[in-house]
This record gives sequence, C-alpha cells and structure tokens, in this order.
Amino acid sequence: FTMMNYERLSVGIQGLSAAQTAYQWSCEYARERLQSRAPTGPTNPNGAADPIIVHPDVRRMLLTQKALVEAGRAFAVYVGKQLDLSKFGEGEDKVRAAGMVELLTPIAKAFLTDKGFEGTVLGQQCYGGHGYVREWGMEQLVRDVRIAQIYEGTNGIQAMDLMGRKVAANGAKNLSVLLDEIRAFCADAASVAGMDEFLAPLNDAVDNLESLTRFVMESVANDPNAIGAAANDYLHVMGFTLYSYMWAMQCRTVLSGESQQGEDFNKAKLQTARFFVQRLLPQTQALSAAIRSGSDAMMDLAEEAFA
Repeated sequence: FTMMNYERLSVGIQGLSAAQTAYQWSCEYARERLQSRAPTGPTNPNGAADPIIVHPDVRRMLLTQKALVEAGRAFAVYVGKQLDLSKFGEGEDKVRAAGMVELLTPIAKAFLTDKGFEGTVLGQQCYGGHGYVREWGMEQLVRDVRIAQIYEGTNGIQAMDLMGRKVAANGAKNLSVLLDEIRAFCADAASVAGMDEFLAPLNDAVDNLESLTRFVMESVANDPNAIGAAANDYLHVMGFTLYSYMWAMQCRTVLSGESQQGEDFNKAKLQTARFFVQRLLPQTQALSAAIRSGSDAMMDLAEEAFA
C-alpha cells in the first residue's frame, strides 16, 4: 500500500506536469499569435492585429490553467509531506499523517489528472487548429495525460474508494481531522490584513463539504446507490475545496510579508487566487446540487433504454 500510494501521487504529478507544460506553451503562443483587436482598443497599433492574450476568453483559458497548476503543485507537495510523515514520522504525527494519506491519495491521483487533462485541452484550445497537429506538441500532451486518468486505478474507482472506503466506511474520521486543520488555519490567518476574500469562500466550502458528506452518509440507509451516484462529483467538490485551501495558504504567505519572490510575483499570486475563488471554486455549488438530487435520475432508466 505504501508503494501504491507513492505511485498514485506520481501519476497525479504526471497529469500536473503535462498541464504545466501546456500552460507554458500556450502562454508563449498567446503572446505571439496576432488575431483581431482588443475589446478596449488596439494594444499593438502598429501591427496588423493584437496578440490573442488580450481577449477575455483566451485569458479565461490561460488563467484556468494557471490557477489549477499552481494549486496543484501546492497540493502535490502537501500530500507528499503526509506520505513522508506517515513513513518516517513518530507518535501522533505519524498516525495522523497515515490517516491523511488514506484520505488524500485518491484525490491526488484523480483530481490532479482530471484537472491536468482539462489544462492540456485548454492549452490546445488556445492554439486553435494548430493545437491539433504534431508540429506544436500540444496534441501529444493531451494524449499523454489522458492515459493517466485510467491507470493505477481509473479515476472512477478512485472516487468510489474515496467516498465509500475513505469517508463513509470510517465515519468520516479522517475527513474531520482535515476539516479541523483547515478551520484552524482560517482562524489563525484571519488576523492577516486582506485575507478575508480568500478565507470566507474557503470557510463556506468547508461547511459545504461537511454537510454534503453528512447528506450522503445519511442517504445510504434508504438508498444503496447513494455512494456510487455521489462519488465522482464528491471527489471534485473535495478537490476544489482543497485547492482553495492551497490558495489561501499561498495568499497568507504573500499578505503576511513572508514571501521573498518580489512584488510582481506576489501581485500575480493574489490575482490568480482571486480568479480561482471567483470563477472556479463556485463549481462546487453545482456539483453539490447534483449530489443532493440523489440517485433516482441515474438509476431509474431501464437497462434496455441504453440503446
């Protein structure tokens, strides 16, 4: 199990690294590719057109990649730390970390590769038709990361493992430890000026995850399909919540003055975090609504109707 946990984190990092590469390449392309004019007026008045990075939809794609990659890197390090503590730690730290490894490994494998695939597709989309041909290399990144969603346990199996074995089967014990940690962080970071815009959404996400977990676990008594129907969406709700935590920790480092990366880096970090909490984290609301609808819409269709 120790070996497989490290392998699953490694697969997650494979997805993350492909998304990172796609982001770097698509950023470079977006600065060079000229097409149309900026909605606010020409930014390249002496040229035939403006670089496509001026267009809001291209910004959406690039910022989504950036926000997911930077949170994903932090999350991979966070999970790696738990793996190391569970192997080399002592006493309560070792026990606690082992519980975190059980809980977080399915998310590390599945969410990192799902979002890695999403990131490479967005990178490919920035290229338009060029992204589909071998000349640029983007199509290879899409193909390479797609397989990562399948091996070392498909992401659907990872979701079932998370919801069924790692949460419901142990009464959400490890999840409670994680949520307590996040809430303690939020309470401590609240004294840092400027943190509220990142902590308020995180606290809401934690409350939602807790109540959603309770809903699914209580539904099992009357609906044996409840866990299976909720699993994939639940993993993504938890993934987005954890990414919000990763972003809040990074923002605290910047806003507390602990960052040593310079003003431009710090400004970009806060702006990317703002994009995440305003434009990506709200996906948890739709996913949660889908989970709360139950399994009937999924299971009522007759087998013969799948034709």
